[in-house]
Amino acid sequence: MKIFLALMKYDYGVKERGFSYEYFNVYLPLCDVYGKENVLLFDYYTEFNEHGKNAMNNNIQHIISVEKPDVSIFCILWEKQFDEEIISLLRKNTKTVIYFFDDPWRQEFVRHWIKYFDYFTTSDYYMLKQYEMEGFSNVIYSPFGFNSSIYKKIDLEKKYDVSFVGGYSPLRKYILHLIENEGIKVNVFGRGWENKGKWISREEMVAVFNQSKINLNLSNAIYNDVRFLFWSVRSLKNIKQLILLRKHKEQVKGRHFEINACGGFQLSYFVPGLNMVYEIDKEIAVYEDLKFIPEEIKFFLSNDELRNSIASAGYERTIKDHTAQNYLKNLVTKVVSN
Repeated sequence: MKIFLALMKYDYGVKERGFSYEYFNVYLPLCDVYGKENVLLFDYYTEFNEHGKNAMNNNIQHIISVEKPDVSIFCILWEKQFDEEIISLLRKNTKTVIYFFDDPWRQEFVRHWIKYFDYFTTSDYYMLKQYEMEGFSNVIYSPFGFNSSIYKKIDLEKKYDVSFVGGYSPLRKYILHLIENEGIKVNVFGRGWENKGKWISREEMVAVFNQSKINLNLSNAIYNDVRFLFWSVRSLKNIKQLILLRKHKEQVKGRHFEINACGGFQLSYFVPGLNMVYEIDKEIAVYEDLKFIPEEIKFFLSNDELRNSIASAGYERTIKDHTAQNYLKNLVTKVVSN
């Protein structure tokens, strides 16, 4: 099995930020399943920046015409790097798949690109049903899952009562404000938090998930609390981010699987579809209203047995059903067998 994989190798295309999410969670798992020698990695964003759009697209066409991979997967986050005509021509030499990360809230982008590929993916169960109702037979349900070679349960002492790993957003800052106003300390790790949080490596992140009694998984975009709007206008930084925000719909993300894969207890935002991958209240805990988060945190901190039971059940379900390796193997198998 030979696979051509086009993705952004570095985080948002910036080498200094380290490898990207898709490098860790698509490329490396595919290598685990099919062997590194059989996965042709193409860093389209670097090629685009260094050589231009035409040269990058012609290079893709040349590689696929020579190598003739069984499957060509394009992990697309950006918009204007690919040439539609060349992408269509690739289908003569390989089966093509466009792998989406944010299709629930990027529908105009999605509808433009799916007609140029043999198959396309969605990680959202209800988007899958929407596509099927519209008559699409070439959609493949492929949740993000977690890289089982990276995210692991480790025997570490719990050193944090509550932690959050993730980048800054006005909504997340507001949620932490609500929690800390109730006297609960939250250990924050991520980009953009200034003095509040710090960036940590992937290895350190795995340790934090293992060392926390409660791991928060906070939405960065969707809100229904009018108090947040009044609070956010106090900061020019928050106003700017809200104006530029394109995301208008949440979805099940990789973080849902990653925390549970480390055996961590998770208190997450609720999103439709989460109930399709985890049993709510038995394998993962959720909040539905921001004002109740502090109360839920206090409840779970004082109930060790229940908290540990949910964490254990979530861990078992995750390693059984939700590895990225298995999801990607199923994706490739479906494409090749059709």
